[in-house]
Amino acid sequence: MDLGASGNDSCVTAFVLLGLTETPALRPILFVIFLLAYVATVGGNASILAAIFIEPKLHTPMYFFLGNLSVLDVGCISVTVPAMLKHFLSNDRHIAYGACLSQLFFFHLLAGTDCFLLTVMAYDRYVAICYPVTYSTRMSWRIQKASVCLSCVFSFSNALTQTVALSTLKFCGPNTINHFYCDLPQLFQHSCSSIHLNEQLLFVAALFYVVVPDTQTILYILNLIWTSRQYYQPTG
Repeated sequence: MDLGASGNDSCVTAFVLLGLTETPALRPILFVIFLLAYVATVGGNASILAAIFIEPKLHTPMYFFLGNLSVLDVGCISVTVPAMLKHFLSNDRHIAYGACLSQLFFFHLLAGTDCFLLTVMAYDRYVAICYPVTYSTRMSWRIQKASVCLSCVFSFSNALTQTVALSTLKFCGPNTINHFYCDLPQLFQHSCSSIHLNEQLLFVAALFYVVVPDTQTILYILNLIWTSRQYYQPTG
């Protein structure tokens, strides 16, 4: 265990990520599988971005959001997968305390923005189907950029809040994390100080990220169904 004085008065200066398996024979197999999946994901999203940039017919709100979603997907997996691949090839599974906080911050930032952007895309399709006449006005270029920016701002605020709140905790050991990347629930288990505030912040974030977007999406779908029923209702 790496112990010593750190900036937040913790004893732990590094964590040990157990990863997906502790069987040495399985590590090369898992390395190849996840490497191929990572390359395929990056290549697929890069192809989507290239097609959107090259083809003028794809310069529409739907593909603008899809392009941003592709960037977020690549960023999100790049925060965790390369480090996991490195651990498959090396017996050293240590991750520094600062690197753990950085990984946590960027994962919550990118994954959170991804969640908000999916909600924006659901609203975009809702407007396109239910209000096709005013679609260009409702989803103007300014609104598209504002939607993406607001998604980033909300996610950045949450990621920063969670990271700062975690940095106030003390970790006295053990420093072994049963995961392949630094995540809040696993880190909470190793804290030797109160995590009550952190759990409340995580609960509020879960409500904000899951309940609110899902509720909005459900309302869009119900409104779409109601509009379709009115449109196809036979007139007598």
